[in-house]
Amino acid sequence: MTSSQASFQAVAAALRQQTAQVGATTPAVRGSDWYRAVVDTVGTDGTVTTTDGVVALRDEAYQAPAVGDIIRVTVSSAGAAVALGRYAGATAPNGGWTSIPLLTGFTTPRAIFGPAEYRIITIAGSDRVELRGSVSCTTAVTTQTAFSPALDAAAWPPYARTWAVRRQTSADTKGVTAVEVSTAGVLQIHGLVSPNTTAWFALDGSYYDL
Repeated sequence: MTSSQASFQAVAAALRQQTAQVGATTPAVRGSDWYRAVVDTVGTDGTVTTTDGVVALRDEAYQAPAVGDIIRVTVSSAGAAVALGRYAGATAPNGGWTSIPLLTGFTTPRAIFGPAEYRIITIAGSDRVELRGSVSCTTAVTTQTAFSPALDAAAWPPYARTWAVRRQTSADTKGVTAVEVSTAGVLQIHGLVSPNTTAWFALDGSYYDL
């Protein structure tokens, strides 16, 4: 092989390598793709800029963005980037159902309605506590009464929250009453004087935001 042939082959190899590198990093060549990125800045126009300089429009589900978020970015073949949302961190809610601790005078479940439980999940970037199941009152409740000790500190809201739940005062009498959670994570049920005392209540469909 002559020196000119060797030089030609070296140049050709270099061009092939350069072409491969450009194709791997150019959306128009490689097509659409996604990758993991870290947020460097948060824009006021619905975008975030990653540490590698990509400006991505936030997806509707990616709420409350913050610098340092580890996110999933998808890039179209035309180069348009969308931030799909953050990955769960080590301290993120795991969404597992946990039994609600009950005070003396309350038991669970009520008949067929399932045990009283709660979980912490993330909805659109915000943490939420969901509840389900049912609670029986050993003695009918006539006033606002705590039925649980404090939940885990992660479930304590910044303000007291209240919502309506189904209750039953007798076998054939059904109604609605209020459940409240304090800023210390204590759950309370409301009751009235006879004959509207609360004998049991359901928590299905209940939730409050943190």
